[in-house]
Amino acid sequence: MTIKRQLTMRFVLQLAIAGLVVLLIASMTVIWVIKRFADISISHDFASVGLARLVESSELGKDGIRFDPHLLEQVKKNGGWLQSLDENGQVENSYNTPKDVPLRYNPGELIAFWRGAKPFPYHLYLWIQDKGGKRYTLLYGAPNYTGLLLNAAARSGKLSSDGKLLLPDEATEKLNRIEGFVQLLDSAGNELASYNKPKSIPATYSLQELALRTMYNSVYGFRLDSAFEDETGRTWLIGVPNAKGSTRGDALLIPAEVKVVLIAVITMFSAILALFLLLSLWNAHRFGMPMLHMLTWLDALGKGVYKEPADHRGVPHSRTRSGKWRRRYRVFADVMFSIDKLSGTLQRDQAMRRQTDSLREEWIARITHDLKTPLSSIKGYAHLLAEPKYEWSSEEVRKFSSHMLDKSAHMDMLISDLAMTYRLRTGVRPPEAEEVDLNSWLQEALKQAAANPDYGMGRITFHEPGRAVIVKLYTPWLERVVNNLTANSLLHNPPDTLLDVTLLADEGLTIQFADNGAGMDEDTLNKLFERYYRGTGTSATPNGTGLGMAVSKGLIEAMGGRITVETALGKGTVIRLIWDHIE
Repeated sequence: MTIKRQLTMRFVLQLAIAGLVVLLIASMTVIWVIKRFADISISHDFASVGLARLVESSELGKDGIRFDPHLLEQVKKNGGWLQSLDENGQVENSYNTPKDVPLRYNPGELIAFWRGAKPFPYHLYLWIQDKGGKRYTLLYGAPNYTGLLLNAAARSGKLSSDGKLLLPDEATEKLNRIEGFVQLLDSAGNELASYNKPKSIPATYSLQELALRTMYNSVYGFRLDSAFEDETGRTWLIGVPNAKGSTRGDALLIPAEVKVVLIAVITMFSAILALFLLLSLWNAHRFGMPMLHMLTWLDALGKGVYKEPADHRGVPHSRTRSGKWRRRYRVFADVMFSIDKLSGTLQRDQAMRRQTDSLREEWIARITHDLKTPLSSIKGYAHLLAEPKYEWSSEEVRKFSSHMLDKSAHMDMLISDLAMTYRLRTGVRPPEAEEVDLNSWLQEALKQAAANPDYGMGRITFHEPGRAVIVKLYTPWLERVVNNLTANSLLHNPPDTLLDVTLLADEGLTIQFADNGAGMDEDTLNKLFERYYRGTGTSATPNGTGLGMAVSKGLIEAMGGRITVETALGKGTVIRLIWDHIE
């Protein structure tokens, strides 16, 4: 699997998981908001909402009906109480019931309390349901603060001459305790006087304002009740907080539902932000660390340090002590392997460059010596010939001239080989060649090579295919190769070495040079075609220039062929010039 596919699959999987987690967070947030809305509805109007849920969630046991503890706690928070009645009006179970509440009700009495026909300090709500084959009556009571206080204020309240509202001590004490207030309005809805009024309560009411505050007490925070006097046209207004002991009226009014939504949105986005922050940190550790490691490694390569960065123990950061890839590096294993391979290659190239530089310096020193030695000889003979003190004979002049020609030829060979190596490096191609009979041409080239007095007589044998071989090759280059290979076989081997040259022309073309000399070891074979491998001195011409084999390989390859070598110590050497396809 490619790195691209692995990374794609991993990031797609991460995105899918992150999306599922976000959906889960959003779902949990919505569920929490719905639950909180339900709790708010219950707290605002338990009689309408909470009572039904209380009955639905109840369980019938041996000891009677049991209710949800959470809903019972809400009853207590609202200052209410519960009673469960049997069919005869007898209280079977009760919760948070005050002492002034009866434990048994007559049918007419209960209806009178419920309809307000008989004074009762509580608002009553009934819920009748059949459960387990038995009919249950659930009675929920909530303090009737407004009704009692309204009756007391309207009956005993007075407006003093200085504009203050006078109320009975019992009413003021109760208003202070429950944080309620009283307002006396004129016929136009303007406040005449008030007692314990919060700052958020207006001093003037329009018809719509009073109706809205009476109908939607949960929005404004106070439950309102009013009494109208026909004789005076005045209105008594009583307000108590929705939640007992609350001081919402003195603060900036923000609906509870809005608070819940704000809390939910802030919490949800905080959780999502934390999720993506953790995911980013995890990705930075999982993918950023390997990338940083690879960049550090590449930077080290650029600075010439060809080893993978390691910790203080010398163990590479990407591997365990056992040498295996660490988990977060496995996805980048191919890249790491490529960088490691590149590091090894650069390290080998560096060693090879150092070796090549050393060989080049050695070769330059030797080639300089090789050029200066024959030049010194030429200058010496020239000085001898130019010396007026001596009269040289014709034979001595010819001898001096012959030595000077030999040294000049040697210098010419050195310069020619050096120039050819650099021409081949630039990709030089052979000039246009003419068709030639390679069979007869090779015989003549070998005959000229055998005439070299340094080779000795009868050491070269040519094996022809018995037919004409017509090819297009640039013969000056081929002649140079033949001379180099012939010299390599006859000058670098014992004097009794024989050279067999065979021309093979079947599917392709092969010229084989086989000798029975000393052969070469593996190190010499590996460096046979390297430039600068050998140096020479004019007193030891069999060593050549050190460029002959490199030049031969370059010339053959420039003519579209290849060169192979088979050799072993004590078994001679076979060199083949091969053209797989030739015109």
